[in-house]
Amino acid sequence: CQCMPAPQQLVERGLFPCTPFLPKLAINLDMLEFAAGLFVNSLPNETAWAATLTEFLDTRDYVFATEDSFQRHFGNALTQY
Repeated sequence: CQCMPAPQQLVERGLFPCTPFLPKLAINLDMLEFAAGLFVNSLPNETAWAATLTEFLDTRDYVFATEDSFQRHFGNALTQY
């Protein structure tokens, strides 16, 4: 139903909002689960992981508004997840 809040709609579609209100970016729940598991089994370096993924996406013409945009959004989502 479109009367549900955006974050709830995203979660029902397998995505996790990066902010609780008016999310501009959402992360796939499977990716968050993978990252959470990875950080349990290795040094938790979300900064390096986010930088690597940002560079990977940049080479495929997906560019974020600011250099640390994805890192901040992903960090927020992973913390709340």
